[in-house]
Amino acid sequence: MQEQIEFGNNKSESHQSNAGSEPRQEGSLVGQHRAGVGRVLSDVDSSSQIVSLSPDGTHIAKIYHGSAHEQCDHLESHYAPQQISLIYWDPPFFTGRQHEAEQGAFSDAWPDLSTYLDWIRNHIERWRSLLTDDGFLVVHCDWHAGHYIKVIGDMVMGWDNFRNEIVWHYTGRRQPARLRVNAKHDTLFVWAKTDAATFFPIFDPYDRDGYVNMKKQPVHIDEDGREWIWGHRGKGQSHAYRIYIDEAVSRGKAIDTVWDIPIINTTAKERVGYPTQKPVQLLSRLINLCTEPNDWIWDPMAGSGTTLVAAITEGRNVFGGDNNPQALSLMQQRLNDLSASHRQLTF
Repeated sequence: MQEQIEFGNNKSESHQSNAGSEPRQEGSLVGQHRAGVGRVLSDVDSSSQIVSLSPDGTHIAKIYHGSAHEQCDHLESHYAPQQISLIYWDPPFFTGRQHEAEQGAFSDAWPDLSTYLDWIRNHIERWRSLLTDDGFLVVHCDWHAGHYIKVIGDMVMGWDNFRNEIVWHYTGRRQPARLRVNAKHDTLFVWAKTDAATFFPIFDPYDRDGYVNMKKQPVHIDEDGREWIWGHRGKGQSHAYRIYIDEAVSRGKAIDTVWDIPIINTTAKERVGYPTQKPVQLLSRLINLCTEPNDWIWDPMAGSGTTLVAAITEGRNVFGGDNNPQALSLMQQRLNDLSASHRQLTF
C-alpha cells in the first residue's frame, strides 16, 4: 500500500546527519523579543561557534559550527531580522543513501517521506522572516522529492511568490535506458519573499556568426560601416527598427531556466573531496541573479563551502555553517586560499 503523505503534521523529531540539522528546537528565544536585535550582520560576533574571515579584505564570511536550526537561533537572537537577501539551501535529497567521499560523509536515510517533508517544512517556515522584503529563497533538489518540496515551498512562501524552476543540466556517464532514462539535471526552486524582489539580468555571450545565424536575416551595413538587421514589433511590423549587431553581441543573450554547467570532474582543481560538492560557476550565477554587491547570503548546510567561495568572489557577504567538522575545515581552508590569491593579486 502506498504511503499517505501528510503535510503540516509536525512529526519529524529525530533525524540527524552530518550535513543536515535536527528538527526545530523550541525555546524561550523563538517568537519572542530578543536582546541585541538591532545588530547588523557585519558586526563582530564573539560566539565561540563562529569563525569570521575577510578573504578579500572587504567582504565578510562567517562560518558557524552547528545545525541549520542552531544557526537560525543564533541569527534570530543576535541580529535584527530581514538582513539576508538570499538563502540557498542544498538539503539531502531523500535518496535513502549514505553519501561518502574522501573528505566527508553524511546520511540521507529517513524513516519515511512524511518525516523528510516535515523536516523540510520546519526549516522553510523559520527562515522566511530572516529574508529582506526583496530577498529570495532557493531550494536545490532533484527528482527524488522535488515535486513535494515545490508544494511545501508554495504553502510557506506563497504560490504567487514562486518565480522559477531552474534546471541545472550537466553531463556525465550515461547508460542505455532500461528502467529509467539517465537523470542528468538538478532543480533549483526560487521563491521571492514579496513582490519587491527583482532579479538582476544575466546574459550569456554571443559571437557574431552565432547571432547572425540565429536571426536568419540578411545583414545590412550603414553609412558608418556598422552591421545591422531589422527588428520587428509583431505582425506587419517586421521592419520596425534597426538592431546593430555589435551592440547585440556585446550585450549577449538573456539567460533562460536551463543552465548548462558542467559538474566538477575528478581532476578539477576546484574539487575538494566532499560528497555532492556543487560547482562555483553554478552558485556564482545564482548569486548574481538574485543579489547585489555587498548583500548578505546564508547557506545553512554549506557542506564543502562552495556558496561561501562564490559569495566572496562575487563581492557579497556570507553566513554559512554545518555541523560536520570536516565541512567546517574545508570551508575555512577554501576561504584561506581565497585570501592568499587576493594577496597575490594585490601585491
